[in-house]
This record gives sequence, structure tokens and C-alpha cells, in this order.
Amino acid sequence: MKNIKLIGSIFFILTAFTFTSCENEPVDSAINLDDFGTCATPTSLVASAFNNNTVTLSWIAGNDETSWTIEYGIVGFAHGAGTTVTSSNTTIIITGLNSSNSYDFYVKSNCSATSTSNWVGPETVEAVQANPNCANPGGLTATRDAGSNTNVNLLWIAGNTETQWEIQFGASGFALGAGTIVTSSNTTTTITGVSASGSYDFYVRAKCSATENSGWIGPVVVAAVGGGPSGTVPGTYRLTAFNTTPPTDLNGDGTSSTNQMNEVTCFNNALLVVNANNTYLANSKGAELNITGGYDCFTDPDDLGTWTLSGNQLTLTSSDITNPPQIFIVSGNTLSATFSNGTVLSNQGGVVVELTADITFVYTKQ
Repeated sequence: MKNIKLIGSIFFILTAFTFTSCENEPVDSAINLDDFGTCATPTSLVASAFNNNTVTLSWIAGNDETSWTIEYGIVGFAHGAGTTVTSSNTTIIITGLNSSNSYDFYVKSNCSATSTSNWVGPETVEAVQANPNCANPGGLTATRDAGSNTNVNLLWIAGNTETQWEIQFGASGFALGAGTIVTSSNTTTTITGVSASGSYDFYVRAKCSATENSGWIGPVVVAAVGGGPSGTVPGTYRLTAFNTTPPTDLNGDGTSSTNQMNEVTCFNNALLVVNANNTYLANSKGAELNITGGYDCFTDPDDLGTWTLSGNQLTLTSSDITNPPQIFIVSGNTLSATFSNGTVLSNQGGVVVELTADITFVYTKQ
């Protein structure tokens, strides 16, 4: 047993705000809970050079683990402040990067829900130097045609003297390279045959020669017809509030906070990705309260599942059948869910105790 775990994930809030000790009572600080086994570290992390805005990572498993967490960000980013994804293979393609930036990549093994290896990295991929002969276009706009909801009119501004461009589009949230590409010899074009009930992302880049292209500019999002939540809910949301009533003191400094993100940094950059194909991915980040003081952050494997929308109620159904569906309220660019009589932790004079509290999670669209 090790420390006391608080998980900030939408599918664990009803069950995982529990002690890893065996009884629901304050934990005796004299108990030694540091008896976990080890989780072998992966090796030979390799990252490819940029292919457009994607990077391919590969590594060798440390032992017989079958899940890994990858964290990445701009060169020099601090651990915990990057973007995390999970993989069930020893290779993964990271999409949606900006090839004009340099990135650091790390990987660690996930051996169980409570056991991970050390991070391996960083493996750095350098930025692609901009091609001065093929400047990026700008000013991209995309709107549905007034006469037909299944047509989208695009307009942009040439970056230089180029006379040909490529447009890439697909359902909102698609990965660059997986969309439909059309060409244009004008700075305006019309894409036909899109769905009126779907939300789409559009990108454009200059094509200066057979071997020279600019970077992709975008995405510009065209919402589903109707402008309601069903057309605008897909996207990436960041956890911005983890509120408890009454306030609690996680970090043991003697001051309680309503928003637990003001207490610890562990829930920073927790993401909920709502895809246009009615699937989602939710990060599972948490804090381990040390019975001798302080806390440690951890990341568990992401949760995957599907979503449906009825009015302004977004229902997320996990692919793990042991997790109950969770309902969020859509309001503008936020998703919120409140759970009554939940259990949270508080550090009271060096003793960690359980408290009954109402809990509200708020995610804000990025």
C-alpha cells in the first residue's frame, strides 16, 4: 500500500476518492505504505522527423506491459504540463503538431492502475525550417453557402506569389493527413457534398512547386446546421475547475480551497477530447497524498468511450462497463457535471481524512 490516492477523472469520481489503506479512518503516519513492486522502464525511444505535422514514436517494452503513456510538448516543457496520450502498441503516430516548433517526447510503462515506470526521454524532434520560397497563406475563412447547406465556401489570402493551393478537410477533430484534399488555382473555392448535420475542420496550404509546400493553416471550423450544441460540442476541453463544497485542504498548508486545482498541480492539463465521430478520450490524472506530508502527481491510462447528446445533456459512456455513464451539461464552451455526497480528502494537521462533499467538474473548450 502506498500513500492516499485522489483521482481527478470523470469516470472515477464516485469510486476512486478512497484510501489505499484497508479501513475508512485516518491513516496512522507510522505505517509504512511503500511496498509496491517495480515496473520495468521501456528503452530505445526513437522519434521520426516531421512528416507534415506528424511524428512517429517507437520504443521497446521494458517487460510484459501492454500499455504506455506518452507525454510531449515544446522543447523544455515541465513534466505534468505537456500533452499525454496512451498506446497499447510500442509505436504511435502523434498528429496535430506544428512543424515549425521543436518538441520533446517521453514514454513510460503502465503496469497496473497503481504502478508505472520511470519516464524515458526526452527524445527531441527539431523544427522544420520555414521555406522562404513558399510562405504560408493567411486569412482563411469557411462558411456554408447561403443557397445550400451542403456546400462550404472558402477564402484565403496568398502568402506570396504562389498560384496553387491545397485544401484539406474532414469531420471536426480529424488528424491532418487523414482528411480529404482538393486543389485550387484561386484563393477561393467551394467544397460540395458535405453533411448539413456534421461539423467540419478546414485547412489550406500553398503549393509552390512539385516538392515545395507551405505549412497547413487552420483549422477553421464549420459547425453543423442549427448552431446548437450538437454542432459545436466536438473539440478539446481542458479541466478548469475541480470544485468541492465544502472547501478542502489537499496540500496541508492550513488553507482550504473550493477549487482543488488551487491546492495541487496534479489536475493541470487534464483533457477531455470529444470527437465528431461520437467517441471521446478522457485523461485520468490524480494526486497521492503522502501521509508524512506533501503530495505526488500521477497519470493513469486514459478512458475511452462514446457520447450522445440530448438537448444540452452530454452523456459519456465508458468502454469499461464497470464505469457508469456520466452526464455533463453543455453551456456555451463549457461542460460541467456535479455529483452530490461524493468523498474527497483533506489534510488536517498532517492527518489525511475523508470528507463528504458535493463535487463539480468544469471543462472549458480550447
